[in-house]
Amino acid sequence: MQSAYRRHHYTETSLLYIHDHLINAIGSQKLSCLCLRDLSAAFDTIDHDILLTRLSFWFGINGSVLNWFKSYFSSRTFCVKCNDCFSSLHTSLYGVPQGSVLGPLLSIMYTTPLGTPISSLSLYDHLYADDTQLFLSFHPSDLQASITHLARRYVYTT
Repeated sequence: MQSAYRRHHYTETSLLYIHDHLINAIGSQKLSCLCLRDLSAAFDTIDHDILLTRLSFWFGINGSVLNWFKSYFSSRTFCVKCNDCFSSLHTSLYGVPQGSVLGPLLSIMYTTPLGTPISSLSLYDHLYADDTQLFLSFHPSDLQASITHLARRYVYTT
C-alpha cells in the first residue's frame, strides 16, 4: 500500500486506510498497535547500485534502458548556495534528484522489496512517501504475544 506519488492517492488515502483498519478492529473488540517510521532524507540516501539492481531484477529493466539509468546517476554534481555565495561542486554518490519527475517513481521502486518481508510477517502496512506505518490488531488476551511479535518483526524489517 503506497499513497504517495500516485494519482488520486494523497495523505488522506493513507489516513483513511489506517482509520478504517482501526475502526474495524474496535468493532471486533480488538486492540491495535501502530509503529510509525519516517525515513529522513529518503531521496538523498538511495544507493545507486542497489537501485540499479532492483530496477533490473524486480522490474526487468535491462540493456540500454538500464545503461541510461546508470548514466543518469553517474557524475551528478551539486553545489550549495548561501546568500550570494556558492560552494564548490561536489559529486553526488547517493540519492535521486528531488523535484524531478523520476525522483518519486525511483523512490517507490527502491522501497518496493520492503513489502515482501512485511506482508510475510502478518503485519499490515501502509506507506506514504518516506513514512511507513506498520500495525497489528489482536484480542486483549493476546496482548503480550502480539506486542512481542510486532517488536520482533519491526526490528527485522528496518
